[in-house]
Amino acid sequence: MSLVEKLTTDNESLKRKVENEINENDENKKKLKDDKEEVENKIEKSKKGKSKENDEKLCENEVEKSSLPSTLKPSKIILNDPIFGQPGLLFTFNNGREVQATKDLYNLLNEYVNNNNKSKKNQNDDDDNDNDNDNDDFDFNKAFQQELQQVKETKGSYKKYTLKCNGIAFMAFKEDSNIDPISLTSRIFKDCETTKTLKTKEISRLIPISKFIHLSTIMEEIKVLIDKHFCDPKERIIKYKIEFKSRNNEKINKMEYIQEIAKLIDQKHKVDLNNPELTIIIEIIKFYCGISIVSNYNESKRFNLVGLAGLLQPTPKKKNKENSKQDNNENEEKTEKDKKEKDE
Repeated sequence: MSLVEKLTTDNESLKRKVENEINENDENKKKLKDDKEEVENKIEKSKKGKSKENDEKLCENEVEKSSLPSTLKPSKIILNDPIFGQPGLLFTFNNGREVQATKDLYNLLNEYVNNNNKSKKNQNDDDDNDNDNDNDDFDFNKAFQQELQQVKETKGSYKKYTLKCNGIAFMAFKEDSNIDPISLTSRIFKDCETTKTLKTKEISRLIPISKFIHLSTIMEEIKVLIDKHFCDPKERIIKYKIEFKSRNNEKINKMEYIQEIAKLIDQKHKVDLNNPELTIIIEIIKFYCGISIVSNYNESKRFNLVGLAGLLQPTPKKKNKENSKQDNNENEEKTEKDKKEKDE
């Protein structure tokens, strides 16, 4: 081989070595970068894990302070539901009878709300007529227009909401309607007690609700009602009880809620389950919650219309198999006798 050929081969071999070294260096650099990234990721994960642990500890401490089960914060869409913040009536009924019970409640509201408004307007009209000395004839068109306007005003003053729970629904009153559910139910219950007649066939209980709220705000809202009803200028001792009921929510611990609500009341007031002066009503349906404080809970038979009227609640008769067989045999005997009489 010539010297030129040797030199070219040596140069090529050197180039290859240099290229291999360069590639090795690049691979090492990539490995170093990957190792750095892994280390940084591990550090970030450890920091996040520590922050999560701290957040969980804080949440646990808050739950221990309140001794209430932790509930998820509701979204803005849920809180914007128009049902929240409204007063109204919770009404119970047998399964599958919601439509009929709703009709009965509309009839009750038309009877007590509309008639009350009519009587007030008639009194005002009489006062105006007494002040006027004119003896004009009765204006039918004017009276009709007044009554039509009154129907329009009361028609949009309440609305029924289904709560996706069997046997119970909510009739909400708008703030502009100026309908007090507690005074309304007291008038209905007094009429049932005096006349001993049912005002409805489908509704079993009619519970007045001062405010319908989300479960997450129960402690704040119930404190407002407690401060309002338990603030007595004479500083007398008030007997009370807490009537707590939960439906379709297994996470609710009844005793924990009752204990926390009792802490909001001044310790000078006493619990009396038999003859309370005030009853704190809490009705929970899933994440819905109705609250009110009433003074006639026991007198109104726990707002049971059937019990208040002194009547027994009708129960549907169930036919046994033996009874049905006997009825069938009797019917067959009757048909055979009829056939024989016709043949004769």
